[in-house]
Amino acid sequence: MMTMTMTGMLLEVKGLSVAYPAAAAPAAVRDVSFNLVAGSVLGVIGESGSGKTSLALALMGLLDTASARIAGEARFEGRELLGLSEKEMCRIRGSGMAMIFQDPVASLDPAMRVLDQVAETLRLHRGLDRKQARSLAGGELRKVGIEPELLEAAPYAHQLSGGQCQRAMIAAALACGPRLLIADEPTSSLDVTLQAQVVALLRERCRQDDIAMIFISHDLPLVSTVADEVMVMYRGGVVEHGACRQVLTNPSHQFTAEMIAAVADGQERGGATVAPA
Repeated sequence: MMTMTMTGMLLEVKGLSVAYPAAAAPAAVRDVSFNLVAGSVLGVIGESGSGKTSLALALMGLLDTASARIAGEARFEGRELLGLSEKEMCRIRGSGMAMIFQDPVASLDPAMRVLDQVAETLRLHRGLDRKQARSLAGGELRKVGIEPELLEAAPYAHQLSGGQCQRAMIAAALACGPRLLIADEPTSSLDVTLQAQVVALLRERCRQDDIAMIFISHDLPLVSTVADEVMVMYRGGVVEHGACRQVLTNPSHQFTAEMIAAVADGQERGGATVAPA
């Protein structure tokens, strides 16, 4: 059962910073704060190196604390995430929070059947036996458009297309019913048609199951089709954050305005358009 905080927030992030001292570079994430309610979608946008992925990995507890310095607060359902042990974070990942990574093919084990990889998530977080887990995993894969017949003919990741692998990753991420999904550039390796299909699938599943999502991308038109709110990152910090329509039609920061202008220029040349939510 989902536990809400006194403020009604699912996720509360305050002053989150991430630095990599060995890199001798400015902090990758600087004093980032935002809140997220159940069922809402926050689009996080910025150019490469703006800190988007470091932010996601810090929230998921996937940064190596030997090389990364993390400060601030991040409360999920009222519980502070930063500083939890790996054992404690493992209990939260999958059943509470889940993440979809940029490269679906690289994220899947090439030596393990895709069905078994989704089933493994269910066995780990829900304590199911192999038969039960495989049965439920098959159902989760069908929900994302991967039928049993396909996996019988092509059971391994390298036998599937990039779009099919990403659908399998979505099935694995959603299998245990997380309340928060972090999607880090989930369509960057896909063509435009497949991008639209994956975004539509994510949007449908999140609305259907009341899952909050942090959708990370450098693609402004793509973010505009899925997000309720947009947070713009630049050089590790947040330069703009607000309702999607407000940010896209009346940006307050020069960097945001330049991104929108670049999209408009691409539109004149036959590129994608920004669609305010």
